[in-house]
Amino acid sequence: MISEFKARFQSRHERCRELKKDGKKIIACFYGLVPKELIHAAGVVPIQLFEERNPEYEKKSRLLPYLCGTSQNITGQIYDGVFDYVDGVMVTTVCDTNRHVYDIWKYRKAFPHLWLVQAPSTTTDAALNYYTKELRRLAGELGEISGHKVTEESLRNSIALFNENRELFHRFYEQRPKTALSAEDALYVFASGLVTPVEEHNEMMKKLLSSMPAAAGNGDKPRLMLCAVNFNMARDVIRMCEKYGAVVVTDDFAHNSRFGSNLIETDGDPFHNLAGGYLRKVPAPGIYSFEDRAGYIRDMMEKADAKGMIYIIQLYCDAYAIEYAILKERFDAWNLTHLKLEAEDTPSSIEQLNVRIQSFVESLL
Repeated sequence: MISEFKARFQSRHERCRELKKDGKKIIACFYGLVPKELIHAAGVVPIQLFEERNPEYEKKSRLLPYLCGTSQNITGQIYDGVFDYVDGVMVTTVCDTNRHVYDIWKYRKAFPHLWLVQAPSTTTDAALNYYTKELRRLAGELGEISGHKVTEESLRNSIALFNENRELFHRFYEQRPKTALSAEDALYVFASGLVTPVEEHNEMMKKLLSSMPAAAGNGDKPRLMLCAVNFNMARDVIRMCEKYGAVVVTDDFAHNSRFGSNLIETDGDPFHNLAGGYLRKVPAPGIYSFEDRAGYIRDMMEKADAKGMIYIIQLYCDAYAIEYAILKERFDAWNLTHLKLEAEDTPSSIEQLNVRIQSFVESLL
């Protein structure tokens, strides 16, 4: 069953092109604050943009070298035609870089449709009301493109489907530390959900949860939690941890914590509920409570009986570097054993982390 999740992620472009042949429209999302339920309610398939481990994409982007690797890599993929099946892209801001790559993509006419989703930087009632109006505006534009008007009923149905996916993920993370499922396998379970129609992924998750492999036992291996933004870097660090005798038993990736942590209300105005769900429940740096964010990480570690945590920051990613600096105060106050790593998404940069990871694992023995 796990092989299906991995195959779905690795063949995501081919699958999206199949959906296009079937008459589906596809809108890509850049960063986790894009409300996927709104896109789905318009009869469109939402997918997340992912990095590819290929230095040629950074070169093709022609962006300044000190900008974040994610923006460079995705821009290079766009210019290389990797996302030729995408009908439009929605960008929500988290930093100056991703705010302005939107301007560059728009100037280059990279996609037929581009939206800058104006998510507020606060969670006040005024901000929530503003964001509700913003979602209604976007719903109208999506409906014109897809031919499917976003009604309150269709949005409630979409919210219910994505809530089902969140509940399945919750069950998955409850069971995972007690099974023999590897951390790398778990990586593909969540990543596939961001590039697969939600209806299909829900069925895949149900099958997985009914056949999770029994625990094989990890002996005295140090149990770790992994927090990361970049998919490729997370996979490499997982392999290093296993190489030096540790096991990653739970994780907190940028997309799963920011998309799948909390259910969205279904009673009442669905636009208001959706705005509140993303604005007040999605832990975006600078918007979400740092105390709650740190507490969530600590609770996940306790549930999985993890003795240490590795927090990976992609080089030049200011938003998450600032987030870590504030979270570190809580981690230190709680005596939460952790290691912060910062690197570029390149084999040579990742390779330099070997010694630090080995030393950290040995300190937990």
